[in-house]
Amino acid sequence: MGIEACGIHNTSYQPHMQKILVVDDEQDVLLMLNSLLQRNGYEVATTISCEEASAILDIFHPDFILMDVNVGTQDGRNLCKKIKSEARNEHISVVLISGNEELLQSYKECGATTFLRKPFPSANLIDMLKKHVV
Repeated sequence: MGIEACGIHNTSYQPHMQKILVVDDEQDVLLMLNSLLQRNGYEVATTISCEEASAILDIFHPDFILMDVNVGTQDGRNLCKKIKSEARNEHISVVLISGNEELLQSYKECGATTFLRKPFPSANLIDMLKKHVV
């Protein structure tokens, strides 16, 4: 099964690039993050659903996941818990993003590395990636 069949909507590829999976139900956010991350030298896959993210994870093998807390009717924190509960995924840094500051403390409960409040300056995201992506 090809990567396209698993729902990866945008990808770039060059050998030895750090891989980032972006999960958000807002297409404009995905396009902006895809462009920003590619310009900064990352290989990027994007998806609009948690189901697709699970399938992509097994094929794309990201080093880092940037995931909205609210992905349509789904809660990204549940997917984060699932991902981090599997030993093969322990090395993956997961950053939850949300415009709801009340969710700030909930990232710890699901095993995420950190939380980033929307909207965020591009420089803050890139700095955070450099800190958390080996």
